[in-house]
Order: sequence, then structure tokens, then C-alpha cells
Amino acid sequence: MLKEDFVNLINSKPWLKMKEDFDSLSPVSVEKICNIDIKPSDWLTFSTDNFELADQNWEEPKSHYSEKASLYASTNNILGRNRYNSFELNYGLHGETNRLLLDLIGESNIKKMRLRSEFLLARLLIKLPGHGVAWHIDDIANYCKKFGDKLSINRQDKTCELGEIKRLWFPVLPWEDGHVFQISKTILANWNAGDVYEIPFGQGHASSNFGYTPQYTVSLTGIFNDQIS
Repeated sequence: MLKEDFVNLINSKPWLKMKEDFDSLSPVSVEKICNIDIKPSDWLTFSTDNFELADQNWEEPKSHYSEKASLYASTNNILGRNRYNSFELNYGLHGETNRLLLDLIGESNIKKMRLRSEFLLARLLIKLPGHGVAWHIDDIANYCKKFGDKLSINRQDKTCELGEIKRLWFPVLPWEDGHVFQISKTILANWNAGDVYEIPFGQGHASSNFGYTPQYTVSLTGIFNDQIS
């Protein structure tokens, strides 16, 4: 990096717009919902057996991004986020990977999280040491692509005719040094495999692996059913 580029970065403060947006959000409390029973070794095997079906993502504006999301990604690129420090393997969109991931989770665990299994999208995310996902706010674009022909989805309100759509998150592996996940103002660490949290839509969140072991986590997007017990 050249000195003139660094001086320009510090003086221009391109992060201020993002900071203003995220600071304007009212903080939410984040508590563990439940713990589900999973077998970490099965997930490790899944990731190697289905490697060819994983998306290989990194921080950059993408075609399905909203105007604001593209602004965030562009700013992150200016600030140094790129394919060398924001890489992830992302499973769940291709082939039978979504069904296989749901099989790994198991019907009893899905019920424990109060989700409808027939309209559930699972994503396995793997971050290698030194990589992370910058602050962002989730949308449900992929969920709409997956189930939009079967459900009448209100993308803005995150609802459909069957109820409210929620996004949950859980780690596949026990916590390791250097693995963190932040939702709103709450920083998660020291977790157990299968600890489940909700990522409220409209809230900023981010994750990082500054440790020395791969970080395996799962995000779930599905219809919440409070009648399930």
C-alpha cells in the first residue's frame, strides 16, 4: 500500500456512511434459543464429499445485491476486504445439498427450533483462518429463489401465507480460539456445537475466524411455527 493511498483513506473516511446506518439501528438482545443434537464429524465429511457443489464467495458487490448492500460491499473493498481475507465455502444452493444438510440436522432438531422442514433453506458456511464476513444486513433473495414458486413471499416484511420467516444460526463445531460472531451489539463466543441463535432481520451482524482452525457454521431460513413443541 502506498502512503498517499493510506493518507487518502484516513482523510476521506469512507466508512462513515456505513457507521451511520448501523449506529441508527436499535440494539437487540441476543440469547440462545436452544441446543440441538448434531454430530460434527458428519458435517466435516459432508464438506469434503460435496466440495464441488459449494459456492466460493468473497466480499464484493454482486448482481442480486440491493443498492445499499452494494455500497457496503464497495466500501469494504476500499477498506481492504477482498478475496484474500473474506473467502468462504457456502453450501446449500446446488444439487441435493439443501436436502442433505436438512438430513444432517434431522427432523427432531428442526422441530426443536420450531421450523417447518418442507420450506427450509440451510446454508453451511466454512471460513478458514484469517477470513471473515464484514458487517451486513440479511435479505432473503436466495430463499425467494428456492421457494418463491411455492409460497407467496413478502420479501420486505419477511412473511408468507404460512407465517413469519426467520433466520437462525448455529455452530457445527465447538468453539475454538479466534472464532467470533456478532449480532447487533452482542458478541458470541465460547459456544457449544448446536447452540442456536436467531439473527433478527434488519440487524447488522458479522463473523470472523482469526484463529487457527476452520470455522463451520449453519444459517437456516424458514417459516417459524409456534405450534410446534
